[in-house]
Amino acid sequence: MESRKNRIFTEGWVEFSNKHVARNVATTLNNTQVGGKRRSPWYSELWNIKYLPRFTWGLLNERLTYERAIHKSRLRTEVAIVKRETEHFARSVRQAKREKKLLKSKNTKDETVQAEVGSSQLREVNTLTTVDHSLQSSKEDKLCTAASSTHSEVPLSNKLKDMPANNDFLRHIFSGGFKP
Repeated sequence: MESRKNRIFTEGWVEFSNKHVARNVATTLNNTQVGGKRRSPWYSELWNIKYLPRFTWGLLNERLTYERAIHKSRLRTEVAIVKRETEHFARSVRQAKREKKLLKSKNTKDETVQAEVGSSQLREVNTLTTVDHSLQSSKEDKLCTAASSTHSEVPLSNKLKDMPANNDFLRHIFSGGFKP
């Protein structure tokens, strides 16, 4: 429970039985110092008092209930918005998991198909690379003889076209020449 010392009031209402007394109090106390002891936290505060003609407690209670209803409706709409955002986030997370699962299952299916097809194609690739190596060595021999006979350099673009496209390419660069 909240202690009485920590309460902070911003508004207050006083009801008088006599309308003339209420007007006199409002005019005399309005914009005057609250006073009390100097160490009091409200010593330097000012009164702000207004006389409200034709104002009854019933109107005051109506106004307070109206403000409470507005506050509750705002809270309800904020909660609904947060709820919608949370549901949207949860839905997108579930959908992302589902898509990831589908992609994973699709990749495993593709890998099994590639493994089945790849084993049969592996033999063909090996025979093609050996044929390519023999062709490559004959092309290099022709290039060397053409360069020595004309004493002109073969353009670099032609050399790059003739280089192998697999791991032997790196061996060719770092060893100084192609060795099959």
